[in-house]
Amino acid sequence: MDHLELARRLRVTPRMFLPDDRFATLVAFLEGGNQLTNGDLLRGFNEWVQERLHGPGYLSSLHWSAEIAESVAGRARKGLSMPEELEEQAKDVLLDMLDGFLSAEPRAATLD
Repeated sequence: MDHLELARRLRVTPRMFLPDDRFATLVAFLEGGNQLTNGDLLRGFNEWVQERLHGPGYLSSLHWSAEIAESVAGRARKGLSMPEELEEQAKDVLLDMLDGFLSAEPRAATLD
């Protein structure tokens, strides 16, 4: 299964991969996959997310997960935790961004 296919399956059947429905769990899963691929899965994703959320040239030391959480929940969040009603929205934004990122980049690596 390639990276893009995995990202799309996460949207359709998340419980095949994740033990719960929290945004932070999805983030942890993706970071684990990134480590498994020696950083290839999400290489450049932080900058890509920042550009999509804030425009070209935006620089931040925040991790992509914090940028997405902030864009959805603002001050209602505590770290990656947020009110339950915003969890689904944050996961949708993350999966939309991941799909766009992986679709834009040629990716030869697969997760077997």
